[in-house]
Amino acid sequence: MILRNTISQSVKFGLHFIGIWPGTPFPSLHKIGWIIVMSALQTYQYKYIIEHYKSDSLMITIDNLSIAMPFSLTSIKIIITWANYGALCEILSTMEEDCQKYAVIDINKLISKTGQLSFYLTSIVMSSYLASAVFYIIGTIGFQGNNASMPRELLLKMDLPFETSESPNYEFVVTTQFLIHLSAALAFGAFAALLLMLVLHVGCLIDIMCRNLVYVPYKNDKQIKVFINRHQEIIGFTERVEKLFTYIALSQLVFNTIITCCVGFLVVIAINMDDGLPVLIKSVVFYLVICTEQFVYCFAGEYLSIKSQLIGNTAYDFLWYDLRANESQLLIPLILRSQRGFTFTFGKFSSLSLERFTAIMKVSASYISVLLAVY
Repeated sequence: MILRNTISQSVKFGLHFIGIWPGTPFPSLHKIGWIIVMSALQTYQYKYIIEHYKSDSLMITIDNLSIAMPFSLTSIKIIITWANYGALCEILSTMEEDCQKYAVIDINKLISKTGQLSFYLTSIVMSSYLASAVFYIIGTIGFQGNNASMPRELLLKMDLPFETSESPNYEFVVTTQFLIHLSAALAFGAFAALLLMLVLHVGCLIDIMCRNLVYVPYKNDKQIKVFINRHQEIIGFTERVEKLFTYIALSQLVFNTIITCCVGFLVVIAINMDDGLPVLIKSVVFYLVICTEQFVYCFAGEYLSIKSQLIGNTAYDFLWYDLRANESQLLIPLILRSQRGFTFTFGKFSSLSLERFTAIMKVSASYISVLLAVY
C-alpha cells in the first residue's frame, strides 16, 4: 500500500484514544474522564507513599515512587497538549498540506517510504510501553500465589477509603487499576511516537527539497527563491513543534532522570536478592523503555541539527559560482541560517542532543550510586 502522507496511523490511534486528535468525538468528555481518573489515582498513590514512607523500607518506597511518577508525567503531557491544542492542530494540518505539495517533486517516493518507516517505528515505540505495563503487571500480580500467607497486593499501591483485601473489592480495584495502567502506558508512549513522527516528516521534506535542487540540471534564481521559501516554511514548522514539545521535554528531563534513578536502583538490588525475580520482571523492561524515551527526545534534537547542516551543504554545493552575483547572494542568508540549526530545547534553556542524553544517563547513574550507598 502506497502511503500518501507521513502521518502514522499508530500515532493517530493513540491521540484519538487520549482525545486530542483533531475531530475526535466529544473531546470535552475525554478531558473530564482523564482529569477525574488521573486526579483520583494520583491522590491515593501519593497519599499511600506519604503515610507509609516511615514504615516501609527504602526499596519499597522507591518502588512505589517509581510507578507513581510516570502517571504524573503522563498527566503533565496531556495538560500541556491541551494548552497548545491549536499548535497541534496546525502541525497536523501542515503535515498533510506539505505531503500534497512535495508529492509533485518527490521522484524517489520518499513520502511513502518515510510514512512506512514512521508507522513501523512509532508502532514499536508505543508497543514497548504496553509491553512494559504488561511485565509490571506480571511482576506484581503473577507471583502472589507463591506465598499464601502474604495479603493480596494491589497492582498500584493506593490508600483507598475502603477495605481492598477482600472480595469483591479486591477484584474490582485490581481490574480498574489494570485498565488505567494500560491506558496510561498507551498515552505515555503516544507523545514520544508523535515527536518521532514529526521529526521524520521534517527530514523527509528536507531530503526531497535538497535532492530536487541538486539533481535539476538547469539552475536559476527562481529555483533558489523556491528553495529559500520552503526552508522558511520548514523553520516555521519546527518552531511550532518546539512550542508544543519544549515544556513536555523539560518535564520529561526532570521526571525521567528521577525515574531511571529509582528503577535502576531496584534492578541492581533485585539482582542480588534471592527472591528478586518479580522485581526484575517489572523493572528491567520499564527501565529500558524510559531510557528509550529519553533517547527519542534527544535524538529528535540531534536529527534536526543534522538535517539543518544538510540544507547548508546543499546550498553551498549548488554551483553558486556559476550564477550571477545577485543570484548567488540569495544563498548567503540561507547558509548562515542553516548553521544555527533548528531549535529543539527543553524549557527553552538548553538544546536536546545525543550529548545531552549521555549526560542525563551519567547523572542517573551517579544518583543510583548514592541510593546504593544509603541502602
